[in-house]
Amino acid sequence: MSSLEAIIRELGRAAARARGARYAVHALVAALAWVALVLVIARLTPFEGRALVAGIGIPIVLVVALLAWLIRRPTAAVLMRLADFRLGLKERLSTAWERRSESGPMDAIQLRDALRQASGTRLATAFPVRVNRGEASVVAVLAIFSLALALLPNPMDQVLAQRQADRLSQARAAKAVQAAQKKIADSPKPTPVDPQVQKLLQDAAAKIREADSPRKALESITPAEQQLQKLTDPGTPALSSSAQNLANALSATAVGKSAAQAISSSPAQGAQSVRDLASQLQSLSPKDRDELAKALAKAAQQAQNSQMRDSLNKASSSLKSGDTSAAAQSLNDVASQLDSLQQQENTDQAVASAINGLEAARQELAAQADRDATGQGAQANAGASASPGASPGAGASGNGNGNGTGTGNGTGTGTGTGTGTGTGGNGGTGGNGGTGSGTGSGSGVQSTERVYVPGQPVPGQSQNDPTPLGPGQDVPTSPYGQVIQAYQQAALDATDQSLIPGSERDLVRQYFSQLGEQSAAGPK
Repeated sequence: MSSLEAIIRELGRAAARARGARYAVHALVAALAWVALVLVIARLTPFEGRALVAGIGIPIVLVVALLAWLIRRPTAAVLMRLADFRLGLKERLSTAWERRSESGPMDAIQLRDALRQASGTRLATAFPVRVNRGEASVVAVLAIFSLALALLPNPMDQVLAQRQADRLSQARAAKAVQAAQKKIADSPKPTPVDPQVQKLLQDAAAKIREADSPRKALESITPAEQQLQKLTDPGTPALSSSAQNLANALSATAVGKSAAQAISSSPAQGAQSVRDLASQLQSLSPKDRDELAKALAKAAQQAQNSQMRDSLNKASSSLKSGDTSAAAQSLNDVASQLDSLQQQENTDQAVASAINGLEAARQELAAQADRDATGQGAQANAGASASPGASPGAGASGNGNGNGTGTGNGTGTGTGTGTGTGTGGNGGTGGNGGTGSGTGSGSGVQSTERVYVPGQPVPGQSQNDPTPLGPGQDVPTSPYGQVIQAYQQAALDATDQSLIPGSERDLVRQYFSQLGEQSAAGPK
């Protein structure tokens, strides 16, 4: 070597390579350990974005290793001492480095000796690139372990998939509510209650999005619908019926036909036409006045709204007495009531539009809640062993006294002579009775007597009459887990095809959902 600086540079490059290999292995161990930790946690709890979290940890570990490699760089004196020790140079290099600025009689000789010894030695061998076997084994174990965790099925994936489906369902439901809100905002017929309706829809959409599950989101729909219903006028149907009766009565008169057509078209047009009719009363012939008075009297008799009835009666009596001015005033009052009816109908339309949006959200959320419950029920049925139990159709038989009112069973059919209503309790093995009412006739049964109660028809299966039971024979039963899904589907199909309020359909879904949760604990 020509100088000590050249020796330092070569030793520094060799040391950097050795340290780089060592810190690279350290970083690899830390990165694999981080990935394995994330994958283990992802198997113990639902963990979204685990791939992103595991990936972020790798560059962080590499940056830390790089900083450590830069910070822990050895000094020139340390390099010289390590080279003397590892190459057997007997402190020649370190002594020459320490006395590089001295000019004693022996310093030049010592420096030439150190350079001569260094030139005949491979200085890079003082810092060999080596990998510790223990660390290499740890790297292999962690790599295999992480790969196994990544490839093997993760039970939390189903939970995450359900959560994702729930979020999408809630987002679609909230979007349906927002669409109804926008429709009301863009309506060409604004009403005074529009701000309240929009506020209720906005709050409902926010609650649906923030709910923990579709089932929880469903709980915010019924209260919103109830508050919307409070915004409507309960007297609207009576006023609407009275207006229609007025139109029917006027259609039979020569002077009132146009007003009748206008009322049938819309209350607002009818109001204007009635005002026009009021302004023409003085020019009507006595015959037309008498005919109009009779029509107004007939409409008053059929009117269900008290204010319109009074106005029509006054108009009729005034026409009969020849007081056209009072009759015109009464007809103007009728026109004002028709204007009020138009406003009420506009309000009802806005409320109906809002409720339709909520019902669309309800259907979306209910469908997702049913899918969630069906998945849980399938897991429970797969894990439960089959055991005899009563079918849901034979839940709880009512106890009758033979002559009076009996207690109804879960399906609403009472046992006993006469008409009976009642609430079913917990049925026999495997059946839960719901609230029901019904009529039935028959003789009372003893508490120890076995009876046959037909269940709901199962879709896709032929229905045969039950085999008659002989004395002492047991009622044939089916395992609970084999029939609950079919009964649930039949009940839900029945609710979809009938005029059942949405809140009542939720009760049916909740009932079968709870049955599914009970079956998860074992056969009932």
